[in-house]
Amino acid sequence: MFLRLYALYLRYAARHADRLAGFSLPRDRGKRLGNVERIWRADGATRIVGWTSATALCVSWPGGQVDAIPHIQRSDVMHRFGLPIDCGFEIDLPEAARDLTLHLTLADGGEIAVPVAHPADPPTPAARRRLWRAFMVDLFRAMPTLMRWAVLRDAGARTRVKHLLGLEANAKGLPIDGRFLAEGPTPRALHPITIIVPVHDAFDMLVACLRRVAAHTDVAWHAILIDDASTDPRVRPFLRAWTDEHRGRVTLLELEKNLGFVGAVNRGFAVAEGHAGHVVLLNSDAMVPADWASRLIAPFDRDPRIASVTPMSNNAEIFSVPFICEAVPLPSGMVDRIDAVAQTLSLPDPPPVAPTSVGFCMAINARWFGRVPRFDTAFGRGYGEEVDWCQKIRLAGGRHVGLPTLFVEHRGGQSFGAEAKRKAVLRANAMNARRYPAYDLEVQSYIANDPLRTARIALAVVVAGELAIGPLPLFVAHSMGGGADHALAAEIAAFTAQGQYALVLRVGGPLRWQLEVHGPMGVISAATERFAHIRRLLAPVPSLRVVYSCGVGDRNPIELPNAMMGLIRHDRPDRLEARLHDYFVVSPSYCLLNADGAYRGPVLRDNPDPAHRQRRPDGGIVPLATWQSAWEGFLARCDEITVFSESSRQHLLAVYPGLSGNIMYRPHATIAQITRIKHAANASATLAVLGNLSRQKGAGVLCDLAERVARDGGPKLALIGNIDPAFSLPPTVRLHGSYMPADIPHLAERYGVGAWLVPSIWPETFSFATHEMLATGLPVYGFDIGAQGEALRRAPNGIPIPFDPDGDHAAAVLAMIAARGPWSVVQEISVPRLDKAAE
Repeated sequence: MFLRLYALYLRYAARHADRLAGFSLPRDRGKRLGNVERIWRADGATRIVGWTSATALCVSWPGGQVDAIPHIQRSDVMHRFGLPIDCGFEIDLPEAARDLTLHLTLADGGEIAVPVAHPADPPTPAARRRLWRAFMVDLFRAMPTLMRWAVLRDAGARTRVKHLLGLEANAKGLPIDGRFLAEGPTPRALHPITIIVPVHDAFDMLVACLRRVAAHTDVAWHAILIDDASTDPRVRPFLRAWTDEHRGRVTLLELEKNLGFVGAVNRGFAVAEGHAGHVVLLNSDAMVPADWASRLIAPFDRDPRIASVTPMSNNAEIFSVPFICEAVPLPSGMVDRIDAVAQTLSLPDPPPVAPTSVGFCMAINARWFGRVPRFDTAFGRGYGEEVDWCQKIRLAGGRHVGLPTLFVEHRGGQSFGAEAKRKAVLRANAMNARRYPAYDLEVQSYIANDPLRTARIALAVVVAGELAIGPLPLFVAHSMGGGADHALAAEIAAFTAQGQYALVLRVGGPLRWQLEVHGPMGVISAATERFAHIRRLLAPVPSLRVVYSCGVGDRNPIELPNAMMGLIRHDRPDRLEARLHDYFVVSPSYCLLNADGAYRGPVLRDNPDPAHRQRRPDGGIVPLATWQSAWEGFLARCDEITVFSESSRQHLLAVYPGLSGNIMYRPHATIAQITRIKHAANASATLAVLGNLSRQKGAGVLCDLAERVARDGGPKLALIGNIDPAFSLPPTVRLHGSYMPADIPHLAERYGVGAWLVPSIWPETFSFATHEMLATGLPVYGFDIGAQGEALRRAPNGIPIPFDPDGDHAAAVLAMIAARGPWSVVQEISVPRLDKAAE
């Protein structure tokens, strides 16, 4: 039992390795220099995050270095230690960087060097104790659910345990709120408005902005234009001509001295006091869509406590689409297509309250305008003034809301240079942090809970579809991680690196369906139990390419074939594809193992073994024939079916012979480049297994092998990876836990690996671990079945072992090792690339 607990702890430690990294930086003459808060690995890089009073930082390692300057805003550190608000740092290092040293440049020009442990290095005893305590606390919280899984084998309980221990392979999406998707007319109000437009240069944006205001404002309006001493000679003549064109509806203020945004707006506010109706502050680089005004002010009629309203936008901080607090440029004209979908959304009652509005397009309720009739001039030329105004209004009882039923494009950053803007933002944020200490925490809470998530992902799907070159890919995937998920992540990364988007519909999570939008700036996800919500969100996409990747883990997978076919719109050029990452399309036993855990060839429709029947959530049984009929109908509808090995093709055709014309053989491309390892041909070398072992991956084989070696003698054994806690691995096996592919050569040397073993007992569709082992140049033993057998037969350092489903697998491994001598292998071999190995 202890060994099972230790195996679970290793998985926990790998997932929460960032808990090991925090440490305080040394003091300089009694003054605190800062703190390294996290070191972790993500997206092919090692990331170091923290804060410091140093003026500059440098991380060095043998052969390279990365320089940085603190620039990330940390109001919490400012309040606690009195440092500048931009004292935070975040440094990304190459994956191969090791033996790290952090160099801190002090204000007096001095330097302090601090060694930094790498996440791949063994943790210190103190760090292990901290992580073990955290593990025990989380395990205690999960214990009731863990017992339910242990007794009833409830798949939902297992998912819950993973969540409680933070072991989910994919982040959980926030729940979809169906109220945002309710059908009905978009609320509108026809009260008059006064539009205040401060202007400083940015001529092209100004022309487009005012033309849209004149064409699309659907209520009685009066515009107050403030030319804040523009230097572009085209601006003032244009404003005068536009004022004449709309005589009686426009007031033009021409300032001879530049006052900055705050001063210009305050001039406009003063004039607006003489006009009736609500006030709208509009930047000259904001592009409004048709019928925008009546929607923007509609919430004021719903609740008189609503003081301000901000629409969704591509560049509006907490109201940004597709990713919160990230600006995304839009092609010309896309605002109208996104807004057309925004009009189909709804604002729940009561609407979610935001900590602030954003001044690029901000409607101010006439009831509240007079409470704080000016922006605070302490904010100088601009930035942060609307936050201050909103906080003062909140203290008086007013509320601020974001409006999902309106989308306004914001080009952004037209009047200030990037450096000037950065300095102004820092100064403003520091001022607001001092005035309203709780504000930053409220914003972070708003971002974490994202009450507009449903609307945000709905519009994110629109952006993804509009920017797609060809059909927008939608990958149907599981939530368990592993090689297939890593390959999918690499494929999506290729999309996003080119500025494209991709969708993932994930099954097997706490809620049945999780929709993810992956783009150049990040990922946004939301989950639901209702498939109708998914179809509603996908409806605006012009063309979909639905790609089945894996459905293992879904609570009722017999419904998956029809669900995926239901995503195909017959009036659009949608595509349907399938990829064979396992044999779920053949049997609920997706590794083709029978109930006794043995693989005995293709699973045909008349196979009576109980492992090949699905149990529905209601307890009903789905026979194999029904299962295969459902999936055959789906596969027959596919435009293309991709297999990654010849073995997979033969297994699929054995069950569905009519599909031969649609099957394409495409071995996986390289995910990681593995450095060649010098061969150590000696009897004391270790036989190691690489990867995460379950029953089908050979966990039982390794346990039997360890027991036999302990009794009769044999090679030392190591597992660089994890093992299913259901198996008790003997203490004679060195268990490493999770690893990164780039660390394989380093780990092989640490454990003295002389040869590898692929203990898998199912016919894998493709084995990344096998190809990684082969790429090291060391001999690789494994059973001659499936894709792993193909790879071993083709590689010069591969040693296939005949597979007998009813034989003694551990004995077969030891017999083959004995027959070949101690780790014998051709010393100089040419190791094929991963993407060529299976060809």
